[in-house]
Amino acid sequence: MIFERGLDGLTCRPESVLTVGTFDGVHLGHRAILSDIVQRAKNSNGLSTLVTFDPHPREVLLHRLLPRLTTVEERADVLAGLGLGRMIVLPFTERFSEMSAEDFVTELLVKRIGLQSIVVGHDHRFGKGRKGDIELLVSMGEQYGFDVNVIGPQTVDGVVVSSRKVRHVLRDEGDVSLAAQLLGRPYCLTGTVIRGDSRGRELGYATANLALLNPQKIVPAHGIYAVSILMSDARKGGMMSIGTRPAVKDSTGVHHEVHLFDFNDKIYGENLTVHFLQRIREERYFPSMAMLQAAMREDEIVCREVLEQTHWHTVPLG
Repeated sequence: MIFERGLDGLTCRPESVLTVGTFDGVHLGHRAILSDIVQRAKNSNGLSTLVTFDPHPREVLLHRLLPRLTTVEERADVLAGLGLGRMIVLPFTERFSEMSAEDFVTELLVKRIGLQSIVVGHDHRFGKGRKGDIELLVSMGEQYGFDVNVIGPQTVDGVVVSSRKVRHVLRDEGDVSLAAQLLGRPYCLTGTVIRGDSRGRELGYATANLALLNPQKIVPAHGIYAVSILMSDARKGGMMSIGTRPAVKDSTGVHHEVHLFDFNDKIYGENLTVHFLQRIREERYFPSMAMLQAAMREDEIVCREVLEQTHWHTVPLG
């Protein structure tokens, strides 16, 4: 996949079949659009192209950081796996936000990037004040000679797929199973293994304590999860606890702890990518360490059953 970042050095490719958007999460709605442009590019000997932005436009307009489903690098990995030909990442700035919808099409898409056709979602808006819409695209397509194609909403069990919906089910409900259905793959977090207080080892469940690499990424609701862990190109099954550890005295802050099944090596300093398969239960307080230990044994049984049922070794991660 061709990767271009920034306005300088953009290559004008008039054969491009493109789409435009943030595409945070690269969920099933995004995938329907991407599948369409990839196929159209094959049929026309063109170049399937995504024009996306960093930072997120709403961060610039609202002047605050927003929770993310994917980093730019994660999006690039997923998009490459879906067969996209070119990914263009444009810096979204205050000045860029002032560009009119007409200038966005004429000066950027037509003159700087090039296109033979564009594919967008049914609710696509663009340009200053989001005044650009599909009707304007069609009109300008007639003027500049490019086709406009619209993809309708995608649903899963009656739920319309959107980045907002995925964020909600992860952060507010911890429903990582539904999130995986909406995304087309398990949601993931990456962190570096740091030293903890060895409390898990005392309980018979040594854990890898993670310092998350990207603080903007959404963390699922507190609870216990069955997970698949990618580590140095190897995959391991395990369970993860996210929460404040209410059963542990003097515990402060939110902890992200992973127990890898059938694994005892020390891996301090390594990066782990955790893929969430299913939420087992919410975080609970236990009056004694013995009761906590018993709950962890039960959690292990349930998580191993989930891993076996989901055939976690073959679950697609891209």
